[in-house]
Amino acid sequence: MPKPKINLRILNESILNRFEQIDEYPSESGRHPLDSLGHADSQHSTPHLFLNLDTATLPDSRPIQEAPRVDLGQDISPTLTHRVSCKEGDIWLAGSALLCSCPDCNAPMTIRVWLGLADCWRCQTSISLTEEQIHAVNKLAKKTIPKRSSASLPVPMPVRQTVGLSTKVTQQPRESTSVAHWSEDELESLSRTSSIANFVRNGFVGTPAWLVSLILHVIVILILGLIVFRDQPPPQPTITLSTSLSSDERLGGDIRFENPANDLRDDFKLASEMTKGENELRQFMEKANRDAKSLQNDPIPIAPLKDIERVRKNITTNPDRRMSFEARDPRIRSEIVRKAGGTTLTEAAVARGLRWLVSVQNNDGGWSLKNYSNHQKPNNASDIMATSLALLPLLGAGQTHEFGIYKSNVAAGLSWLIKRQKTNGDLRAGFAGQAGMYAHGQASIVLCEAYAMTGDQAFQQPAQNAIQFIESAQHGKGGWRYQPGQPGDTSVFGWQMMALQSAQAPNIDLEINSSTLKLADYFLDQVSAPASFAARRNKRLPTGSAYAYLPGKSATPAMTAEAILCRMYLGWKKDDPRLSVAVKWLMDDHLPSKRNPNLYYWYYGTQVMHHYGGKPWEAWNRKMRELLISTQNTRSSNAGSWDPGKFEWGSQGGRIYTTALAVCTLEVYYRHLPLFDPIELNSEDE
Repeated sequence: MPKPKINLRILNESILNRFEQIDEYPSESGRHPLDSLGHADSQHSTPHLFLNLDTATLPDSRPIQEAPRVDLGQDISPTLTHRVSCKEGDIWLAGSALLCSCPDCNAPMTIRVWLGLADCWRCQTSISLTEEQIHAVNKLAKKTIPKRSSASLPVPMPVRQTVGLSTKVTQQPRESTSVAHWSEDELESLSRTSSIANFVRNGFVGTPAWLVSLILHVIVILILGLIVFRDQPPPQPTITLSTSLSSDERLGGDIRFENPANDLRDDFKLASEMTKGENELRQFMEKANRDAKSLQNDPIPIAPLKDIERVRKNITTNPDRRMSFEARDPRIRSEIVRKAGGTTLTEAAVARGLRWLVSVQNNDGGWSLKNYSNHQKPNNASDIMATSLALLPLLGAGQTHEFGIYKSNVAAGLSWLIKRQKTNGDLRAGFAGQAGMYAHGQASIVLCEAYAMTGDQAFQQPAQNAIQFIESAQHGKGGWRYQPGQPGDTSVFGWQMMALQSAQAPNIDLEINSSTLKLADYFLDQVSAPASFAARRNKRLPTGSAYAYLPGKSATPAMTAEAILCRMYLGWKKDDPRLSVAVKWLMDDHLPSKRNPNLYYWYYGTQVMHHYGGKPWEAWNRKMRELLISTQNTRSSNAGSWDPGKFEWGSQGGRIYTTALAVCTLEVYYRHLPLFDPIELNSEDE
């Protein structure tokens, strides 16, 4: 950076004024002793000041040599008499100004006593005074001279003109402001202040920059830690308005009041029951948030996802997309979860359940119902049902063989599945007993969903063959049971119907015989319990509102939920009175509870209520998610799973069975789009 230019005229005048301020010198005949102090020489490139001092006129008894010609850039200390010699440099007193010599260019430096510093006007040097120099300042200040009497006239101060200007002298009165008038206490305080400032300045100069920064940050953090925030007022209910524009005339819906803090409060209430103390609660919620977000990204996808705006449009405006799986897209899943009634804890439970399922996958790519604990053994045998059950929740969370953090696990499982399929489409793979058609129905759902979610043609023919095997295994009266061609039961029937529904997803070319669906509807009429077999609080239910496991048997909540879900996919509307009666019966008499922990019933009942919507869904959802979150294992090697012994039919199915159904139930918010009330999503720009 270049040095600033010096105005020599102003500088000359400043130096002369400094000398003229020494008003303690004796005067003769009212003539100021500085009237002939010197003159300016303009014969040089840099002006010089010639000082002519008469030693007899100075109060100091010490003789002074004749003043030589002094250059403004040279040491001027020989020209002054109020001086104290120091080891690091002399100190001069000129009127009320304290001066010392610059160690670099010998120019006079003005001393700032309270800081203990001196600054050079010429080379911008700044130095700190030593203790010896500070004592010299005190010594000079103590050389007091008696004040003039009030009757004496003020000494006129000549204003001199510098080189190149007129030599006319004007007189101005001036009051003396000598530091000699300071008291000893003031001088001592000034000296102490200078010493402290000097110590502080030297301390910061010698301290590393990182240490100074650390100290300042610690101070700021401590100050912020003392700030107390007031409790925030409880959030007020908000009104959700649609921003979609359309020229169609439609009746407005009912006003819905939504409180976004309700789900958050439910999370904290449940978390507080599962933890002890504020710190444990905070750690619990932080971990849940991390787990919930773990399924939303894939740093190295094999294939890109669809255009996000196209996905949003399909979900909200295209009625055919209700049969699609686009809500599983990880980029919008968190928004759908929030709108449909899920929470951070539900998503965290899903992530932990999938983590456990992946951890017990066999080396051959499949899973084992009974021997999952031996998954690390190279020859541990996999089975078709365990593999299908494990893949269902993975696909439900948007994890495919092309995208997701578990894409390699899904790819291995799908490969194992296809290799076990027979040429006629049979996927039972050795399950010849009662579980045979259960396993085939579940495996068929997996193949259809994998094909619909990715469009990978490698799954087209296996999925088509699986659907054709279901059609060939259907009984003449529309049902399915353990073996192909047997008269049906509602439980096995439900899994085959879910496979047929998955095959109807848009943009996939799978063929379904229409007569298959007509016969299925006929079978449901047979298992619909007559009024005498379906009672609610001693009141008979109308035919078609409750369903049994076999024709002519009493209705059960689990079979009713499974059959009603199939009726919805077969075309029942929301305003069908049989549907509303069935929902009311399940809600009033069979709400999920710890007394009746039937996970199979919860799986189908949750889907029914999600499609039906409204207050029944809200009440069911709160109860369901609380039960599933609170019963999930959080410790040991089985953390993330659900104990089979805590649920009806759990011991027969095993840990993979209970964990898969629990995770699929918690994925209900996005696993299938609601049939009756479309989800409203904001555009990406919003």
